[in-house]
Amino acid sequence: MRFSTGGVDDYAPCGWSSLNNCRQNGRDFRAWYEAGGHVAVSNWENADVWGSDFRDGANGDGEPQGGTEIPEIYFYSGHGICQNAPTATDPDFIGVCSTNGTPNVTDIGQQTRWGNNASTLNFAFLDASCPMDLVSLGSTWFNVFWGLHVAVGHSGTVTQDTLDSIDRASQFAALTAGLPWPFPTLSIGDAWMQTGIIDIQSGCCAVAIANGRDNAEADQRVDFERVDSGWGDPSGDWFVWKWMCV
Repeated sequence: MRFSTGGVDDYAPCGWSSLNNCRQNGRDFRAWYEAGGHVAVSNWENADVWGSDFRDGANGDGEPQGGTEIPEIYFYSGHGICQNAPTATDPDFIGVCSTNGTPNVTDIGQQTRWGNNASTLNFAFLDASCPMDLVSLGSTWFNVFWGLHVAVGHSGTVTQDTLDSIDRASQFAALTAGLPWPFPTLSIGDAWMQTGIIDIQSGCCAVAIANGRDNAEADQRVDFERVDSGWGDPSGDWFVWKWMCV
């Protein structure tokens, strides 16, 4: 399958705290997925990751060189934004740092629609701070699925946060890329429950959410769908999610 990555470490030009491992996370993800036979579409870093890449529209998520709707799989490592504490109506965010494709902050629930443009994105992997708060999944993430199969992220607060990790993304990629024996291949949901809890603060949770035509299909996807399952796009309004907290 085709995949893209976006990794942002340098937030200094935007006045945010910079990170240390996000570019390497994207490189590690690429290495594992290419070893699994997947094909890289784009692998942008720092200012080449644009906020518009995550926003709905032909010049945004459908942009051929960087849009998240172009590949079947998109992995992002960088900043999100946490509240303390989020409520059921609070938004979730992705935050990059570039002079292109501004604004740099994307309100996921209001601006992200995956599956309705190039209609190819099946799996969205967000390794960031608080882009998938459990309390607000209904008001934020239900809007995002327009053919998207499964998405993963973290739920937390400013004091229960996702830490800058060199291991989490690499281990998740190794378990989902479909590597030859003796490497195990897990479902996306199960792999994230194992690896999404690496290097997070107490109270933070790894979250996976899936869509289906009914409860049974959505439940099947969140528990069993793998990157290489080959299942068709969901067409329904049922959502099932699971989480693991530390």
